[in-house]
Amino acid sequence: MPRGSPVRGLLFAALLLSTVSAAWDAASAQAKLPNRPIRLLVPFAPGGGVDVVARIVGQKISEQTGQPVLVESKPGAGGALAVNELMRAEPDGTTLLATTSSHATLPVLSKLPWHPTNDFTPIASIYSTMLVMPTNAATAARFKTFTEFLAYARANPGKINWGSSGIGGPQHLPGAQFAKVAKLDMVHVPYRGNAPMVQALLQNDVQLTFDTPTLSLPHIVEGRLIPLAVTGERRLAKLPDVPTVKESGIDYTADIRIFVIGPKGIPEPIQAALNKEFTVALDNKEARERLTGFGLDVAEARENTPENLKRYIDNFASTYGKLIEEMGIKAE
Repeated sequence: MPRGSPVRGLLFAALLLSTVSAAWDAASAQAKLPNRPIRLLVPFAPGGGVDVVARIVGQKISEQTGQPVLVESKPGAGGALAVNELMRAEPDGTTLLATTSSHATLPVLSKLPWHPTNDFTPIASIYSTMLVMPTNAATAARFKTFTEFLAYARANPGKINWGSSGIGGPQHLPGAQFAKVAKLDMVHVPYRGNAPMVQALLQNDVQLTFDTPTLSLPHIVEGRLIPLAVTGERRLAKLPDVPTVKESGIDYTADIRIFVIGPKGIPEPIQAALNKEFTVALDNKEARERLTGFGLDVAEARENTPENLKRYIDNFASTYGKLIEEMGIKAE
């Protein structure tokens, strides 16, 4: 082809335009990320499972972006205090909330004037997990297995105290649903977060909890807690000898999810950029190994979309919102 050919010129121009366009897209994508420190609010007390996970993931995002991710615990009102602060924040992606499935039912529980998805921007899921039902070593004289627990609970109505992280929290609603399905009369004792709930279990103030594996597994390994059952469709890989509730003939399963949302109105490019940072952080080998080491199912990148997160929150709100109304559960 002659050096001065019009075709050669057109090809060169097209190549130049493509290169410039790619560079522009890369710069544009970088500009979509927040350019200030990111506040990652947690609606529970420090030291709990959500706080621990938020710090692991937040650290990886900070390493990826070069921007600090500041994890701030904002407990109170069943999570409403943290949500209110999120709703007051500018929708620029610099203030986010790492929360649990209980966010979906908070408006029904506390008669709040917002919708769990329509008034927020879904960002990404972090993990989902079945729950472990541990008891403390002090109760071993009464029951050591799930079958023995059922027999004792049915023969001694009102004699078992079970703890949760708070009214309407991620342990309370699955626990209340279990008691209803299993037809057990137990006393619910709410605490302000996972850490005080686990401490109460260790001290025998309560004899049962419905907890994520994050905080329970170390105590189970040490022998201070005894796992009676898990609430998944299948057994927990970290506790292969512990049966599911369903194996014992009770038609019950439950899992919860930890996810990240932002205030309503975050522009789609920023939403997409934040989703990418979370999915990349969760794909990091070190972070994934730490989270799966807690017995957690870490969200896969291909399924971890804002649309899927919105669908999950709406489904959880529908299922457990009905339970709250049926059982007359009221906020503290």
